[in-house]
Amino acid sequence: QWYQRRVAITAGNDYGDVWVPQEDSYKIKLEGDPTLADRPGDMYDATKVGGAKTNGAAQGVAINGIAIQGPNDAGDVSIDEAGFQLPCGGHVTPPMGNSETTGKVPAGPPKYHFHKSPECLSPFTDASKGLAAGGEPLKHGKLMGWAMDGFGIYTYQDVAGVAPVVDECGGHFGPTDTGEVKYHYHSRAIVPYHMACQGPALGQCDGTQSGTNYCHPGCGAQVCVQPGTSETKLKEYIGKFNDTWLEKYTTNPYNGDSALHLGAMTVILAITLNLVV
Repeated sequence: QWYQRRVAITAGNDYGDVWVPQEDSYKIKLEGDPTLADRPGDMYDATKVGGAKTNGAAQGVAINGIAIQGPNDAGDVSIDEAGFQLPCGGHVTPPMGNSETTGKVPAGPPKYHFHKSPECLSPFTDASKGLAAGGEPLKHGKLMGWAMDGFGIYTYQDVAGVAPVVDECGGHFGPTDTGEVKYHYHSRAIVPYHMACQGPALGQCDGTQSGTNYCHPGCGAQVCVQPGTSETKLKEYIGKFNDTWLEKYTTNPYNGDSALHLGAMTVILAITLNLVV
């Protein structure tokens, strides 16, 4: 089972001033496995997770087929630190010289790609346009792309509009916009914007970094779960891959089943008191 997308992207010729079509393709598993023994992984990897791509700098691909690249460009500093202004979170890589100036054809033509969150795409605009206009700021963010490891990348907010509690990679276990509990990433307004490594992080994100360290601070545990997540559903999801995996790691406090149980007990107690009265 694979997601495969081929998309035409405009690109320059040898001189960088004439635009021609270019096609990139991505092969991504439809469902990532969070229990792989070699996790966490490098944010750009494709081969270790069974994927493939023609754009080496891509971390994944957005729902419109445009590449999602890492937090830095043209050096080991982030987009914001470099002072780049990116409409819709993306830009066109400038031509890297031409045969007249360098004596050889550039290794690759310029192409449009995302670094930061593409806030002009519908998953972002649907959440930000306001309740009166049909916006959904109090729901879990919608899917805006896929990472090369097969996990979805969602917009900023979690269930009820709260901030997601993510691991050092930028992902966590919890319900998505469909209500399914799974491991997934969230876009952020700050570096690394989407992901610092392929998760789960397991407290080992630092070992995946080269140069600048883009790891998130994490949740204080090896496995990060969004508070309020059902433990039953979480174990059912992980059990599809390895039903003993979760026992090996620490988790932050999260169990939503306890809250549901307490709520049910409150209702029962209230009914009992009414009967007594």
